[in-house]
Amino acid sequence: MKRLFLCAVMAMSVSMEMFAEDIDQLGVGVFVAGKAGTNIGTQLRTSESGFNINPLSDFGITSYIPLSWRKNYGVIAEVGMSSYSFSEKPITNATDDNTIIRKFNYLTIAPSFNAYFLTFGFAIGLPMGVSKKTASGTDLGTIENDSTFISPGVTGLVTRDLKDNTQMILEIRLGTMIPVLKSTTGRLNVFANLGYMISGMYKDEYYAKFASLSQYNPSTLSFSVGVNYVFNLTQPEADE
Repeated sequence: MKRLFLCAVMAMSVSMEMFAEDIDQLGVGVFVAGKAGTNIGTQLRTSESGFNINPLSDFGITSYIPLSWRKNYGVIAEVGMSSYSFSEKPITNATDDNTIIRKFNYLTIAPSFNAYFLTFGFAIGLPMGVSKKTASGTDLGTIENDSTFISPGVTGLVTRDLKDNTQMILEIRLGTMIPVLKSTTGRLNVFANLGYMISGMYKDEYYAKFASLSQYNPSTLSFSVGVNYVFNLTQPEADE
């Protein structure tokens, strides 16, 4: 019985020691990710949105600030470039030539709280560019020309540039980050995030001449998977 008790105590001591050495340290590094997204905003009755995949959508700098020296609680802060995209196609007779891929690029600042393998936070995106292409690869440019009602029997042409009409976005993120390799130098992590955008992607001015269409301002639901490598800036305290 004593021998069993001693074995249990030794096993517990070893596991506690391993746990203590496994605490993530203050660090900074780089990240890269791929992302799939779709428009979850209100859709026109004549079209539908689909998922579009960007193999290399996000990259930048990441940092980790521990909040506890005993448990893996910390704050992750990322600054980088992020892309969001989705497809639009007619409900009937859809082809690659009439399916449109819209892609939006942002400089994002994304803080999140990390508790062991779970992360929860948000991202703020500053617009850096936009593109519009068909699924077959034809570049449609960013200039849109649409007719609008002026008076009975009279219509006018409204020209809008998508680059001038994208706005800052806010996204809520829920995810996981799992270490796959650790050393005294740093750690390699695999992460995944589910992003829910709570703001529209176009400015109100974009719909100034088309007030009835403002309800169709797109926002995205996205899922990203990537890796990061964080270099340790501190080392675990040595046992006395």
